[in-house]
Amino acid sequence: MKTNFFEHLTGLALHGALNLNILKNPDNTLAVSVYLAHETADKAGTVIPPMILKATAEELDEKFFETIANPLKKTSELFANMDAYQKALDKAKEQSKQEQDKKKKDTKPKTTAKSNTEENEDEEDTDNLFSAQQNEQQQKAEKKQRYEEAMTQINELNRQCKYEEAISLLPQVEDYPDKAEELERKRKELEKRKAQYELLMQEV
Repeated sequence: MKTNFFEHLTGLALHGALNLNILKNPDNTLAVSVYLAHETADKAGTVIPPMILKATAEELDEKFFETIANPLKKTSELFANMDAYQKALDKAKEQSKQEQDKKKKDTKPKTTAKSNTEENEDEEDTDNLFSAQQNEQQQKAEKKQRYEEAMTQINELNRQCKYEEAISLLPQVEDYPDKAEELERKRKELEKRKAQYELLMQEV
């Protein structure tokens, strides 16, 4: 049987991964969850909820693409704007850092000559300090990486409507006190979506 489903999808020209979850109800209607996922650097993109459609197969054949086309187009445009803004912001930060480094280099005071003994002692102190700083930086980097990996997995579960699993993977505030506000906001967002999704599933 020939279908034009994928031709219609291509015609939407979406920027991102389109996730479809389809549930058949006892009354022979279908509940379809439509979610456009995009790895945008702006975390605001992750708060966009999926569209939920409930209709018969015949109704979906007739109206599905007509219903989702405009909302998905607007979502794609939003993601594009977020990406462009983030790239410009990153470029501005890099240029600012380069200017600050240049100023520090230009204003660095000249040092007087030291004896060999003083230089050796200074080098030893510097090596010890550098080693301690390096260890601390490595620990911070590993901790940051664990956090980012957890949030990436949580966002993926969120896209798949697996809110219970996503909540269980949230890092502890005690481990990341500097992320307390972000973690609390993410928890409330997931709990709200979980409640909405469960209510919708009860209705269908």
